[in-house]
Formats: sequence, structure tokens, C-alpha cells
Amino acid sequence: MATKEKRIFAELKKDVDAIVLRNATDPHIDQSFFYATGIINGLFEDCTAIIRPSGVEVVASDLEALSARNASVRTAAFSNRKQAIELLTKKLKGMKRIGINSRELTRSSYLAIKKCAKGARLVDVSRAIERARMIKDEDEISRLKRACEIASKGAAAIPSFTKKGMRETEAAAELDYRMMKMGASGASFPTNASWGPATAEPHYSPADRRLRTGQLALFDFGALYKRYGSDVTRTFVCGRPSPKQERMYEIVLEAQLAAIDSIKNGAHGKAIDHAAREIIDRSEFKGRFIHGTGHGIGLSVHDPGFLSSQKDMIVKEGMVVTVEPGVYVKGFGGVRIEDDVLVTKNGCRVLTTASKEFISL
Repeated sequence: MATKEKRIFAELKKDVDAIVLRNATDPHIDQSFFYATGIINGLFEDCTAIIRPSGVEVVASDLEALSARNASVRTAAFSNRKQAIELLTKKLKGMKRIGINSRELTRSSYLAIKKCAKGARLVDVSRAIERARMIKDEDEISRLKRACEIASKGAAAIPSFTKKGMRETEAAAELDYRMMKMGASGASFPTNASWGPATAEPHYSPADRRLRTGQLALFDFGALYKRYGSDVTRTFVCGRPSPKQERMYEIVLEAQLAAIDSIKNGAHGKAIDHAAREIIDRSEFKGRFIHGTGHGIGLSVHDPGFLSSQKDMIVKEGMVVTVEPGVYVKGFGGVRIEDDVLVTKNGCRVLTTASKEFISL
């Protein structure tokens, strides 16, 4: 049953009659649709959620209606596009101001809402939705904890199945398989298993590269549980590490621990980022940390919120963020260590528990 509508409306700075969240076709699906409705199963292409302070209603295709009703969401079902337009027009009749999530809305979906709303003014409320999603409730935290537990167990299993000569694609598939055996509904994003020089690419896609002795092996992955995903990175080495590899790992771990230690209710995201970045920039790897220290995690792998030198935010109790400093050297490789962290009243709690020892495969 949906419970998030009051939290979204509490964040609004503009009066609206309702908020309308409309999906296009995959991958243009607004995750806030599932936040507001509480629906766990289904894709909900070309479906609409109408959110009022008093409750949520979904206009869904016959294909998705059962999934919506099983989540105890009031549902109006349609069989074809004509029926969908007629239903939405009826539901929006008489509204003067309608909130939309412009950051996730395609042009065609915007025009569909505009057509059905019959002259109502469409107002962007994406910031209010983001602010609501940043603070997780008990149910969301419970799902995230389970996703983190599965991913942590997956990380612990990596040394048991990753061997010299293994392809990156094979390792990624094995990790995904093991997480699903442990209860994940899937990976929270395409798993990155990268070897050697490829570990210097933060958003790498696995290929046919085989693991060789002396190479770094980086895994960036997460488990999906009831639509909420974890995000973990662990870096290993095949055989004995070189002094440079050991030094890279030592610096990144020190930076990550410093950032985690600075997380507490009321802290600034820029300050948390600085805690990690100054350690790396004091070392011989200055300038090799090429992204932010972290981001929100939840329904999306990059949920609202960030720990960055470029933008600031106030960290608040109930937020869940990643902490993932890294060092990347082109042609040599990269080291990244990433955990998911819950902000508490007096500090924080690391939800991902896999070992951060520099393990040789």
C-alpha cells in the first residue's frame, strides 16, 4: 500500500491539485512511480500514477493491473491506448495545476498529460520528489539492508570463483548468478568485472579479457531486492601485488575510511568528499580521483543526493549513500573501494560488510 504521498506533498513549495507520474517505454521508466505507489512487481510501460495527499491511484494496462492491485493500489485498467487516454482525461478533469517530474518525463509523456489535462498548468515538482526520496523510511532501509547483505556475501565469494584465465564476462555472470541464488531479484545495475588496465575505467562493461597474473581485478556490482539496490566495489589482485598496487590500495582505503568517519547528521557533502580527496591528493596519486565520493542509493543506483566537490548537500539522518573513492592510472589500472552507508542520528552505519582486505586471487 502506498504511503509516500504525504512525504512528497510535505516537500512541495507550490500548490498543485495532484502530481502525475507517467512512464514511457523501457528504459524510460520513472522510479518515483514505484516510490509513490509502493508497487514491487511489473514494468508499467505507458502507465500513470496520480498522487494526492489523500492517496494514490494508478491508470494501468491490463498487463500490469494485477501487480498494482496486489500492492493494494487503487487501479483503473485499460485495454488499449484509446481507453488509456479516456481514463486519464476523466481522472484529471477539473484540475488547474498538476505537478510533474520533469527530470524523468519524456516529451511524448508530457504531451499526453497536457492533452488529457485540458488546459491545466503543468508544474515541475521534481525537486520535492527528490527531497522526499532522499530520506528512507524503515521499510526502505530494511530492503536496502537485505540488498547490501546479499551483495556483501557475493563479494565474499569472489575469491572462491575468480581464477587466472577467467574472462570478465564469465566472472560477472557468476557473481550475478550467486546473488540471485541468495535471494536477489537481479543485479541492481550491469555488473562490472574488469581486469588489468580496464580497471582504470570507472564505468567499464565486461569483455572477453582474461585475467593474468599481476593484474588488478575490480568488481563493481549490487543486488536488487524488492526494487531497492545496493552498490559495492571491491578490488583484488591476481597473484602477488606490486608495491605500486599495494600503495594505491592503501591510499584509497585510507581515503574511504576518512570519508565514512566524517559522515553524520548535519555534515556537508562537500566536507565528506574533501575528507577523502585530500588524502589522495596529498599522495603521489594527486588528480587521479576523477569522480565524486558518493551518491544516494535506493530505487535507483544513482538515487537523489551526492557527496561531491562540485555540489553540496546537507547529510541527514535516514539517508543512504555510497562512499567510493578511487585512484585510476591509465594503462596500469585502478583501485576503488565502495560501501553503502546509512546516516544515523549520531553518525553512520556501514551496511555493506564485505572484507576490505587487499585479497590475492
